[in-house]
Amino acid sequence: MSTRAPAGVTRWQELATIVVLFAASRAALRAAGLPFAFSLDWMWLADPADLQHDLLRTTYYFHAFPPGMNLLTGLLLKAGGPQAPPLALMVFWALGLVLVWSLFYLLRAAGLTSRVALVVATAFSLLPQTLYFEHLYLYETPVAALLCLSLALFHAALTRRSWALWLACFSVCAAIGLTRATFHLVWFGLMLVAALACSGPLPARRLLAAAAAPAMLLLALYAKNLVVFGTFGALTYGPAAFANVTVSRLPAETRSAWIRDGRLSPSAAVSPYASAREYLGPLGSGGPDHEWPEVLTRLDRPSVHAPNFNHWAILDANRRRAHDAWRYVWSQPLAYLSTVARGLHDFFTPTTEWHPRTGTRTSPHHGHRRVLGGYEDGFNQVVHGFPVGPAGLYALLPLAMVWTGVHGSRLRRAADPAARARGALLWMCLLNVAYVVSVSSALTFGESSRYRFQVEPLIWVMGAIAIAKLVDHVRGGPSLDARQRTP
Repeated sequence: MSTRAPAGVTRWQELATIVVLFAASRAALRAAGLPFAFSLDWMWLADPADLQHDLLRTTYYFHAFPPGMNLLTGLLLKAGGPQAPPLALMVFWALGLVLVWSLFYLLRAAGLTSRVALVVATAFSLLPQTLYFEHLYLYETPVAALLCLSLALFHAALTRRSWALWLACFSVCAAIGLTRATFHLVWFGLMLVAALACSGPLPARRLLAAAAAPAMLLLALYAKNLVVFGTFGALTYGPAAFANVTVSRLPAETRSAWIRDGRLSPSAAVSPYASAREYLGPLGSGGPDHEWPEVLTRLDRPSVHAPNFNHWAILDANRRRAHDAWRYVWSQPLAYLSTVARGLHDFFTPTTEWHPRTGTRTSPHHGHRRVLGGYEDGFNQVVHGFPVGPAGLYALLPLAMVWTGVHGSRLRRAADPAARARGALLWMCLLNVAYVVSVSSALTFGESSRYRFQVEPLIWVMGAIAIAKLVDHVRGGPSLDARQRTP
């Protein structure tokens, strides 16, 4: 990837500037005491001891969530041992740098000058949510960085007509799909269809060949889960998340009545976040129907003293939850849509306040807040206080999305290949933002503002270009398109 910079500035100088600014800011934050929260008791992780000493077997039999973070954790523990926390911080800093550089590339590719793009990308790297997630061992920073990188590769492949860059783009897409369940095969297919629609003179068979191996890698996960666990998907915990939008919204008395009438399974009486112990009673089963390995029969993860959410009982319960959730949707469509609307509202609330225990000592951001709490509060008051809280400036996002769609369509009809590539890039930003907003609101409930961070860089791209065009219009000078230098 490269960007054509103004005269006298090379892409390597741009990259060096980004690296220096990023490294200086992180060194300053480290000196100020900003901690890296390397917690390994998240429900989406297997027991750390199993990951360290039996990584492949543990990952193979891990069905609850996609395996990407388990693989990363196992590698960190194997390579670092007692030094795994600082090694993980180095990895997350590297991912943060990938995020900032990819965002800079997208801003340049979309039409901003090098100087403006550098200011915007650097500002993004210093947002409270960026710093909080970069210093928390969670999948948000890896996914945001990889998604931003995939779109940078998408644009680079379009402009260079490079098979190797298409392969790199789809490989990154597969890595995202192996890490975050939101980006499943449907999303991978959308990316492929978009690439076929925008690829121009590149023969479709070459593009399909570039996507084949990454697609097969992602499909292998789905096939393994189907053969071993009877679920064609990247995870088996999805119905539990869907239950939060559906069955869990029922009043307790109504839910109990539906269970008695046979409209819902006994699993509906148990919280989606319950441990395996709480599921065993409602299932009415004395034991598993397979001879599962210990990673599926152990009730707890002893290394972290936390429940084992990869237990076979939860697997069985979630099979029933899927039927329960869809029965609710068909019988209570208006109530379901009301919940989705509430989720959409929550999606645009302050990202740093996503956790249910925000403000307490048990919040995952408690240590971050001790250092940057004042900055976080001021930022949220400004960004989420105007023009209407709690969405704040995000209330203007629909306007930016509409403008992006219209402007991108106009660019796609241009005779200039570079303009068409810019239009395709804007479309891809719009597609991914709309996808994550809709999926997060329709299939999950709670913590949705955290999901927004996955596409936050793309929101900034759309917003920055829209503002630049507005400034051009007000000033009456040369348009952004006229000043564009093709990356």
